[in-house]
Amino acid sequence: MSFFTYLRAGLCACLVANAATAWSSISPSGQPPSSARNVTNLSQFINRILDENPEIQAAQAAIDAAHARVQGAGLPIYNPELELEGAKTERTDFYDYGVGLSQTIDMHDKRGAQERAIQAKLEATRSALHALRQTKAVELLDAMVRILNNKEITSLTKQRFQLLERFQTLAEQRQNAGDIPLIKVELARLAVAEAAMAHAQAGAELVEAKGDFFALAGKPPPEPLHLPSTLPSSLPNAQEDEQLAGSHPNVRQIHLLAQVARMQINATDRERRADPTLGLMAGREDEENKLTLSFSMPLQVRNDFRSSVTAARSEALQAEQEAQQAYRTTLAQLRTARDRYTLVSQAWRVWLSRGQSSLKQQSQLLEQLWQAGELETTEYLVQLQQTLDTRIAGAELHGAMWHAWIEWQAATGQVFEWIGSPAISTSDAAATSSY
Repeated sequence: MSFFTYLRAGLCACLVANAATAWSSISPSGQPPSSARNVTNLSQFINRILDENPEIQAAQAAIDAAHARVQGAGLPIYNPELELEGAKTERTDFYDYGVGLSQTIDMHDKRGAQERAIQAKLEATRSALHALRQTKAVELLDAMVRILNNKEITSLTKQRFQLLERFQTLAEQRQNAGDIPLIKVELARLAVAEAAMAHAQAGAELVEAKGDFFALAGKPPPEPLHLPSTLPSSLPNAQEDEQLAGSHPNVRQIHLLAQVARMQINATDRERRADPTLGLMAGREDEENKLTLSFSMPLQVRNDFRSSVTAARSEALQAEQEAQQAYRTTLAQLRTARDRYTLVSQAWRVWLSRGQSSLKQQSQLLEQLWQAGELETTEYLVQLQQTLDTRIAGAELHGAMWHAWIEWQAATGQVFEWIGSPAISTSDAAATSSY
């Protein structure tokens, strides 16, 4: 078999193998599965992992603790006090004794103020769990995308390495036979070394992505790992950006924390106020029955504890400003994610409609030129590498589109609305992946 026949076989094997690679499963009929089934399975898969995640379980435990605090806040804050006293006088052989009961009265509704503040903390804790699940879901999707994309790139770089390695072997054989100069053999060796480094880099990134998945799921990624085969071609109207930013789980959580801080002002102000204590004691003294009523009230003349209220007001102002900044940051991230997804998805559609077909035509043209003997070894090698590099660039563009989509989900805080939806409309789909 001639040298160029080997090259043609290697190129065809690379293109065919790459075309068979897909991010989502293919049905026996050869058609991609429905987006509805993919999204439903993805929703179940992600929620199952999140339910087992230690950070999520810790956040759930925090909610349980907040529930207990709410129940405790609904109870009276002062318990009655029982007092017993007894004494024997030297004048008589009788004992003096008394039994008393005292109760501090919540005159300023401290219990109600604390209960409202703690109830607000419970809502903030629940919101924190929702925000954490959102964050972890995005991280999980990102790891899955990187695994699939790096698998694809690793496969392509391996094919390139094997093809160039065969080219190096044939070039060395032809150089020994005196058909080509040594400089072309060295060029082949450099190409093989470069291909080996690219393959190692892709493999390292794949290992890193799998490690990130394991850290989130506590187990290796399943085989096969699937994502929906289509993504929306357009995003919601930009006029909705402010509403999306305002309803983001992270923004909502910080606004609830600001609400807690505002309620804490009232609770702190009531807490500093003194409450009276009423007491009743009955007993016997000097052989006579005795009934005593008592009243006590702390005198806040040396310290009225107003500084604690001032501090609570400052903390509430701090929380308000942090909430405003969180909204601004989220809105900026949302607009950036919108622009990035729009640009990348447009480039991806161009690649699907023009780039892939042009690449196939280029491969056919190279083969025709080779068969006609119009391409020399070096030129054929250069154009072959360009063809393979372009296919790898297409895989990277596919991954970039998915990363832009996940960034949009993170910016809008609606990842669960996406994976929990019954279907992605095919009319809104950009295109089905050809990988």
